[in-house]
Amino acid sequence: MLLPLLACFVQQSLELPKLADLIKADPMSAAAAIRANIGSDELKKGSVRESGTTVLFAVETDQSNHDVILNSPDLVCFKLVKLDRSLYAAVESLADGQAFLAEFQVDGKTLRGGIQVEVYQPNPYVQGPHEGMKGELRDMGEFKSQVYSGTSRRWFVYLPPNLDPNMEYPVLIGQDAQWDRQWQANALENCARDGKIPATVGVFIEPGQATKIGDYTNRSHEYDSLNADYSKFLLNEILTQVQKLVKLSPDPAKRALVGMSSGGICSFTACWERPDQFGVALSFIGSFANIASGASKREGGHNYPFLIRKIEKKPIRVFLQDGENDLNNAHGNWWLGNLQMESSLKFAGYDYKWVAGKGFHSSKHSRRVFDQALVWWLGSAR
Repeated sequence: MLLPLLACFVQQSLELPKLADLIKADPMSAAAAIRANIGSDELKKGSVRESGTTVLFAVETDQSNHDVILNSPDLVCFKLVKLDRSLYAAVESLADGQAFLAEFQVDGKTLRGGIQVEVYQPNPYVQGPHEGMKGELRDMGEFKSQVYSGTSRRWFVYLPPNLDPNMEYPVLIGQDAQWDRQWQANALENCARDGKIPATVGVFIEPGQATKIGDYTNRSHEYDSLNADYSKFLLNEILTQVQKLVKLSPDPAKRALVGMSSGGICSFTACWERPDQFGVALSFIGSFANIASGASKREGGHNYPFLIRKIEKKPIRVFLQDGENDLNNAHGNWWLGNLQMESSLKFAGYDYKWVAGKGFHSSKHSRRVFDQALVWWLGSAR
């Protein structure tokens, strides 16, 4: 009875809930299934595999008996079960949004530390649409910028299905297209299919590359600087090309930018500099830190919370997300920076949404709540 179950692990990726049952019913077969999917080098260092909120922890040791645990300063502790002569494993179901730092310990000694565990229930809105995407995510090729002289970048346009040539569409402009274009385009189509938002155009742009494809050397200069260059690049170079394909709404409230990390502060900066053109910033794990420190060492995005308090309120809306375990380095503390942003936006009377979590510097929480951000921006209440 167990052979078909074992075969499914060998032929496919690990199905962790089934693996949890197999560990209890037939530890030797569970060990074989784990080894069929995870290499020995990874197992010897200690492996962590996530599927939704279910997580596999596995360690291979020598053939002696050991006490193997996953330990965390947050008092999360799992004892791994010995499956065969040298493999220990446990499958644990965690709470949605749970995040913590952990380490593998063998007989009380750290084997591997600094493990970031962060889990969420899967969000179907960022997955490929059921029965396939009916719109088009079009590769627009390479764009050589004049605003950012000497750089080029790939970029992409998502066109909703059944495009109406007479309609002016809302537009979402996404930074870091090399990482985020597909799941964000999925969300646009899925949310529109369900009637949560109107049909919306997506424009997804990679940061500038000055040397070779994939070497995003101009990313920080474009994203972290506090000036109008990026909004100029969008208005004068990118959106003029998009308008040749589809009509875009001129209403700033229907023009949003979205980004992760430095892409988050970039989205805010474009709205801050040109609120007459861009009315909504969706910032996830935004880098409101002193990355663009400049010659003075104080020219970076950590200044925004105080500028928001001092400068007359601008007609922009802001969606902010961050996690308690985000970065803390020489540029600043991301979590504190986002808390400062939230406090300042509230003080100055801005229309904003703050979503706090426990996560690290990753897009996991972003993907979990991305449909909520789109509905907050374009939902029927608006």
